[in-house]
Amino acid sequence: MTVKEKNEQQEEKNDNGNYSINLAIVGGVVGAGIGLLSSPGTSKKLYKNISESEVVKVAGNQLRRSAQEMLAAQAQNGIKQLASGYMGKNVVSLLNPTKSNEKKDAKDDNSSSELEEIKEENKNINNRLDKIESMLSELVDSKK
Repeated sequence: MTVKEKNEQQEEKNDNGNYSINLAIVGGVVGAGIGLLSSPGTSKKLYKNISESEVVKVAGNQLRRSAQEMLAAQAQNGIKQLASGYMGKNVVSLLNPTKSNEKKDAKDDNSSSELEEIKEENKNINNRLDKIESMLSELVDSKK
């Protein structure tokens, strides 16, 4: 065996020994933590100290605010997508060109009244979306 091979084997043994020691230390810490939490008196004190901690309270409030804002934004986006999909289907059906002039003439009368109905529906939907958006904003502001 050469000197290099002996050095490499010695380093591998040292690395394996350090790894085993590290695992033993981590296992001991985890076991001690489980032991403390499993004893009724100590775990109650620990939970009480954690729940009374100002850091935990602030972090909980920030997490709650973030979750509310995220849910409000998702709800707004979902409603907007739903409304745009609804409006898109009606507009596309009106804008499709017809192949024959007879169909076109017959549909011109109906399409203008349908177009007015769709415009009215769009106004109503936009008003509803604005109301929902303001309600969600008020909800988020009230929770702050």
